[in-house]
Amino acid sequence: MNIRAIKVNSFTSEKEGGNPAGVVLKPSGLIPDQMKRISDLLQVSETAYVFPSKNADYHVRFFSPAVEVDLCGHATIATFTVLGNQMQSKPSSNSLRLTQQTKAGILPVQIQFKNTAEVDSVFMKQKNPIFEPVSFSFQTLAETLMIDTEELCSDLLPERVSTGLFTLPVCVSSFSVLKNMKPDFHRVKRFCRKHQVGSLHVFTFDTIESKSLYHARNFAPLYDINEDPVTGTANGAVCSYLRRHQMTRSTEIICEQGDIINKSGRVTVKFLNDSVWVGGKATVDESVDLTV
Repeated sequence: MNIRAIKVNSFTSEKEGGNPAGVVLKPSGLIPDQMKRISDLLQVSETAYVFPSKNADYHVRFFSPAVEVDLCGHATIATFTVLGNQMQSKPSSNSLRLTQQTKAGILPVQIQFKNTAEVDSVFMKQKNPIFEPVSFSFQTLAETLMIDTEELCSDLLPERVSTGLFTLPVCVSSFSVLKNMKPDFHRVKRFCRKHQVGSLHVFTFDTIESKSLYHARNFAPLYDINEDPVTGTANGAVCSYLRRHQMTRSTEIICEQGDIINKSGRVTVKFLNDSVWVGGKATVDESVDLTV
């Protein structure tokens, strides 16, 4: 079967940066093994497949090379960037609210258009934050990340946080510590499994750009992703955590991620009427014709 897939870099306005995802707009006839294979062929962590829906504007399914996943933030940003750019009729308000049916439920998505009617940015609503206490030794965490214990900001309350997927916020003292960090991914995997989180979201308030709140790296070997280039849901969770503990009062936060691994990306987290929205820009890289 011949399929056209669109490769999109999410959370960036550059083709070289961000987190790449695949988008397939006409997946009719594909079986799950083929949908997994397309992600493998595109060399992306997830591909989104867009189907008609009776309950929402679109029915979107997400496949990694190994499994179908309930929801993928960067693939959602990629999908609605492509859909918005291909719309024949653009909204006069430069803003459009749509819904996607996913395995995680029916979720709202907001598309912001430029004056030229091209998509400027896409935001997706997250679930209400969940905060759960977690207990661990900071020495064990430091050994897991292969850093010194004093390089961890141990004054922040240990909590696992979710706005869709659980992550553990971990603050370190400087950009240099974050940049030079070489975690033991076998230990990270065991640590995440023990404390029931999908990833360690390690960040520092020492940023590249003054308008950003923090710079982050996301380690998720439990999902077979040692380091995720730019992560939507984890940044939504960590910003919720920082607001909860009054580390910021801002209702719109910019998070840096990916620069250290040459995949520079920027995630914007917005707090609107007690709801968490995560999004940013995306850049279409290329269309690829595949045989599966």
